[in-house]
Amino acid sequence: DHYLREVSESKALLYAACDRLGLGYTKSDANFVLISAGARAQALVAGAAARGIYLRDRSNEPGCAGRIRVGTGIVEHTRRLIAVLEEVLCA
Repeated sequence: DHYLREVSESKALLYAACDRLGLGYTKSDANFVLISAGARAQALVAGAAARGIYLRDRSNEPGCAGRIRVGTGIVEHTRRLIAVLEEVLCA
């Protein structure tokens, strides 16, 4: 139950961050979100990796051009991810 609450809160935080940052997303019932980053996808993946956060670029999968798969679980981890997204996109 605790983990499910963490996932739910993490997704809500991530959705709000995407809205602020102008990133599209697909709402999910799972513990991940597909973020539509378009041409910024590779820069986000590389920038996050340089900061120790690993995102899955799904651009090569059918129907997923410019999309990144982001795991949502522990709220603290999601807050760190959001800070990195803001840092990379707003640099």
